Amino acid sequence: MSEPTAAQLKDEGNELFRKQDYVGALAKYTEAIALDDKNAVLYANHAVDDAKMATKVDPGYAKGWSRLATSWDALTEWKRSVEAWQKALDALPKTNLSPAEQRQKDQYGASLNAAQMRGKVQEDPHLALFQASDGKLPWQIATEMLPELRKAGPAKFSSSAWVISSAYEDFKKGVDFMNEMKSIPHAQAPGGVAYNGNPMGLAYLTNGVMRDERAFHIDQPDWITKNHADLGSVTFEATVRQAWHSDGVEIIKEKAQKRLKERGWNDVRPALSVTVRAWIMRSMLESHMRNQPEVGIQFLKRAVDLLEWGQNIWKNVTRTDRGMIFQDTFLRSVRSMHLKMFMDAYVTDPGPNSKFPLEHLKEEAEDLLKEIEIAAKNPSKEEADPGFVSSYCIYPAATAYSMIGFYHAQTARHSDEVLACLSFANAAKAYVQAGKTYPEDDEYHSLYLSCAMDCMRNAGVSIRDFNSVAVDLRAAVPKMMKIWAVSALQQGGRDDKIQANLRSADDAMKLVAEGKLKLEDPVPL
Repeated sequence: MSEPTAAQLKDEGNELFRKQDYVGALAKYTEAIALDDKNAVLYANHAVDDAKMATKVDPGYAKGWSRLATSWDALTEWKRSVEAWQKALDALPKTNLSPAEQRQKDQYGASLNAAQMRGKVQEDPHLALFQASDGKLPWQIATEMLPELRKAGPAKFSSSAWVISSAYEDFKKGVDFMNEMKSIPHAQAPGGVAYNGNPMGLAYLTNGVMRDERAFHIDQPDWITKNHADLGSVTFEATVRQAWHSDGVEIIKEKAQKRLKERGWNDVRPALSVTVRAWIMRSMLESHMRNQPEVGIQFLKRAVDLLEWGQNIWKNVTRTDRGMIFQDTFLRSVRSMHLKMFMDAYVTDPGPNSKFPLEHLKEEAEDLLKEIEIAAKNPSKEEADPGFVSSYCIYPAATAYSMIGFYHAQTARHSDEVLACLSFANAAKAYVQAGKTYPEDDEYHSLYLSCAMDCMRNAGVSIRDFNSVAVDLRAAVPKMMKIWAVSALQQGGRDDKIQANLRSADDAMKLVAEGKLKLEDPVPL
């Protein structure tokens, strides 16, 4: 099967654009740009011109403005993107929105916020995904703690400091390699540009986000351009390793086996690694920067599919030959990322008829827990740093428990009163398990205990049980604040939520002390 040309990909993108599949169109344009980057702006400008025409024909057409905003996104014209997203929102009814219009409003609002953030990143090269003007970032604090933790030995191996410091170290090393890459005009190179650099940047970037996604941050204005899944450093590595840049999973399976027979593992191993890691990075960019987890999840789905296939077909091949990506720990981390992004995708389309069924989320979480339980019975004899064990064993289990909690909490919202109470009780149980699986000094430990208290209140549990969780939460908060005083969750209202639940527990216990309630009574709503 012959490879598609840039012109063919552009035509496919134009057809998708005419069908109003803007995400699909941009994906095709991006693939075309990778083959012929001299025409990159032309492709995006074509989309802008079409969208402008739609807004001129009907200035009150919200989807027309959203098309224009999406097209400005493709050109990284964030100021214009913000203006277009705002006009898309303004074109929607102010009251009595239909369910479809409400979904549009939520999507446009999220995209507006993302464009505003990217605009700020462009203006301020030191802006991360969250502001840290009021304190040090978690990885900075964690790194400073390491000498003390090493002295303490195994008693302190469970600290989240090991996880976030190692994740940041890997991520930063990947960014450094990315920044060292040079583009050189070259008449014979694709697009007239050749690249020179270290082909390990993608490995370190993905190792960082797989250890802990919170290490993913942006601190320079051209970060996305340098690390876009089809531009810059990824193009360089894909070219060097001859990775399967735009093929579907089934085609890659065929090509990988054929190339393995012709060239051997030294050729196929790095090609597969770059292919999978590029998908992982693309998923992060789509979800975290474009606020489109429903798009990002497709890349993780591809990764899981290819990794599971490779594990099976090459199960008797040594790790040295087939590579790290087919290790259980690697696949476990990707599956954990997939769970979290699936949950985020559900939030974009919630309800019983969601394109991202809750039942699937629960089944995947339960399967991951079974896999981790089996692995725990046969631990690896290889030496590993404490952060490695947490990142690839403990944290994926905690994620799975939290997804089960989310499943039950969402199910409760679409059930009758009796079933809702049962579902909230199950959600509380899973959230407690999730919280206690994380280290006490990780913010997720406190966050999920707080989520459990929300569910316990709705389930009508006793004040005694409610306060028991509050006691654990109160003890954990100071430990959390030592490392995670500043984080994206904190700036999203984490501490207000925790303190509100602790006050609820205090109020309930005060009523018990005054003899107005008993410990066996349900928590007051």
